[in-house]
Amino acid sequence: MSAWQHVVSGLVSMVVSAGTYLVMHNLMAPPPEKVIDVPQIVGLTPDQARGLAEPMGLLLVIDGQRESESDKIAVGSVMEQRPLQGSRLKKGGELHAMLALPVAKVAVPAVVGQPLAAAQKAIADLGLKAGAVTEVPNVTVPVGAIIATEPPPGSQLRRGESVSLQVSKGGEQVQVPSLRGRGLGSARRALEQAGLVLGDVGKTSDDNAADGAVLRQDPAPGTAVAKGSKVNVVVND
Repeated sequence: MSAWQHVVSGLVSMVVSAGTYLVMHNLMAPPPEKVIDVPQIVGLTPDQARGLAEPMGLLLVIDGQRESESDKIAVGSVMEQRPLQGSRLKKGGELHAMLALPVAKVAVPAVVGQPLAAAQKAIADLGLKAGAVTEVPNVTVPVGAIIATEPPPGSQLRRGESVSLQVSKGGEQVQVPSLRGRGLGSARRALEQAGLVLGDVGKTSDDNAADGAVLRQDPAPGTAVAKGSKVNVVVND
């Protein structure tokens, strides 16, 4: 056999071997794994979720139960899924689900008339949160006591939710005027103009002040008090 024939024979042998390898590789290689788009199962019952996932080649796994953060999810339905909708899983992959438990709720306690600190403790003891405190004028409820709550007593709230409080600051608030140096008549008129009344009148001596002039007063000038409150004075005798 000539040299040329040897070359041709070698080339033919290589082509045949390569073709044989490719054919065998394609025949014996495993087919590519199927990838599946994860469906939305939140809001479905376990049976509904399983009926959707398993025909697609996915295995539904229930991880457990816990309280739902949304009232829109029915008790016993899927409240969370992992992985999320739109993710991709290989056929036979696991789709995990968390089921919704009933949300535990408590009633807002009746704290109207209680001091602020006692009301806040009663609310906290139930697992609720004492929220914003607003002072409101009120002539019938003692200063510092609760007038109303929002939501009102008996309302059902989740643990951790807030209850706002309205607290009495007594009647309409006015500022006490300065009476120092005034005579009793002038002091009385100044108090009446401010919506206040003259209270107890004490006496003492002060050589540096005019006779009958107010030396001291209680409450002090500028103090905010309920309209109609008394202001006691001490005058120079």
